[in-house]
Amino acid sequence: MESRPIEITPKARDEIQRLAAIRGASHFRIAVTRGGCAGWEYQIDFAAAQPDDIEWQEGEIRIAVDRASVTRLQGAILDYQGGLTGAGFRFRNPHARGTCGCGTSFEA
Repeated sequence: MESRPIEITPKARDEIQRLAAIRGASHFRIAVTRGGCAGWEYQIDFAAAQPDDIEWQEGEIRIAVDRASVTRLQGAILDYQGGLTGAGFRFRNPHARGTCGCGTSFEA
């Protein structure tokens, strides 16, 4: 079994499972793609794993990480922040040298 390239916090896991139950999803996929004003952006979605993805089980859901994104995600942490404003998933990524002003993309 390969090591998990990203840590999912308990809060993030619980929110992923809550949303997956609403959507009837079994997979949560994470990737990094070119885009955003800082050069790279995170892509998260309830989508089936691709053939080359790294997969593991987190509670009731399968996590899939795009293998091409591993070098930009290795050692990152996915967390969830609740609240009335600014709620959402947050990445803490040791490879991010900076982020854009809106916080949706990063420089690596």
